[in-house]
Amino acid sequence: MNLDPGIVCYQHCEGRLFSFSLPSSCYLCGADLSVEPLTCPPFSDYRSSNDLHIGVTDSEGRVFEYDHEGLHSDYTSSWTQSLAVSVISDPATGRLDPVWLEYWDFTLHTMAQDPTWAEDRYDETSFNCYSFVLEFLKKLGPPGIKTKGLSKTSLCEQLLVPHTTAAAKYISLYRKLRTQTVVAVPPMKQ
Repeated sequence: MNLDPGIVCYQHCEGRLFSFSLPSSCYLCGADLSVEPLTCPPFSDYRSSNDLHIGVTDSEGRVFEYDHEGLHSDYTSSWTQSLAVSVISDPATGRLDPVWLEYWDFTLHTMAQDPTWAEDRYDETSFNCYSFVLEFLKKLGPPGIKTKGLSKTSLCEQLLVPHTTAAAKYISLYRKLRTQTVVAVPPMKQ
């Protein structure tokens, strides 16, 4: 289920405007947008006290997660408010090379059989979901990620923070749009 209402970004006169739909007139200058050209045509891809939980997805879309119940993949449908972070993909196509895909699944499914990830070994602060993802990446050895010396902190810095920062901006914009019809972002000074 897609819970994203589809925030639309467009530009007519000054700055960028965000709303849930393209209005009939410009929020800033009042111009009729059905006849006035837009400086930036509308698009719907905005980039810019709970603990974060992470897991690894296999090629079939199952999320393998390690928590107080041990390593399991039976709650995939509960990951409705999540960010997908691509670790290995061809920059041109955005797809994973079939050889890497097979090796990814092999590595993940092999780890899933390892008793290391039993529920009795789980510790909320020292041996948790980050430990599992970190070990997976070390075993996988994906190109572009320095796995030697990779720690939970550097894992977050390299892979998670860039995505969570963009998500936080999007969530902030979404919350503003729940109380305002349009949010205007002034142009950057050069």
